Amino acid sequence: MTAPLPPMPSHWHCYRWTGERRTYDDESARRPPHRVVEDIPPQEWKRIAAAGPAFMASDVPPLEVPHWLLRPARMIKATFEAPDKAAAWYRHQISELSPSFLTDHDKAPSRQAGWFAMVDDRLSWGGDVVGGWYLRGTGFASIQVVACSTNRIRPTIPCPMGRKAGSAAGGGSAFPARPAVPTAG
Repeated sequence: MTAPLPPMPSHWHCYRWTGERRTYDDESARRPPHRVVEDIPPQEWKRIAAAGPAFMASDVPPLEVPHWLLRPARMIKATFEAPDKAAAWYRHQISELSPSFLTDHDKAPSRQAGWFAMVDDRLSWGGDVVGGWYLRGTGFASIQVVACSTNRIRPTIPCPMGRKAGSAAGGGSAFPARPAVPTAG
């Protein structure tokens, strides 16, 4: 007998980081202060995150994708209720970055079409999407779309914007620069 799947997320938070490869390779700021191997209550997640100021202040992608949800909401680049809108944001980021990709292989339209099909599929069933590319010079770019309220990997991590499962994500354009300020309620 298999366990039931978590409910479909009510929204997705989008993150983008571009920086030096050596910064990305330094795992110390990418790891929360305590290793957690099983789910814990939401208040415990908040306590663990607060115990790691370097982790909380870092905008470098965390080692575990759902750990983005532990970080402050100001790090969110966009939030979408619909998976197709989150996928469009992801495609837009790739299109913007691809001229800087290190290899012609990663710049190839057929390769990117494969990524985009994977993104559409993964978001349609409530998954997260992660992409990372070496850039010309010594750069690295990471684009991530993280399911929230609830995340399938870490369903008890609370939403960084204080939203509950099933709550409205609050409109917005397809490519907002910053998330909307959450409202009380």
